[in-house]
Amino acid sequence: MTSQHDLASQALSDPGLIEEAQVLDHRIRSGQTQTGWVSFIARQGQRATILLAPDRDTLMTESHRLIKRRIADKR
Repeated sequence: MTSQHDLASQALSDPGLIEEAQVLDHRIRSGQTQTGWVSFIARQGQRATILLAPDRDTLMTESHRLIKRRIADKR
């Protein structure tokens, strides 16, 4: 039996490859995995939402869309 690596841990295995961005009051941490890209989106003190995408552009588009949706839901 072969073990499957966790996609998130692949991205975090080399902290130097993690990209960070601040969008409004959310922090986006993203990195490339063997099968695509993963991002962790969170506000200060809250659990992160994990998104997976095949490429960086799609990942960032969906990350921004999620943040906008969260802000609209708070209103």
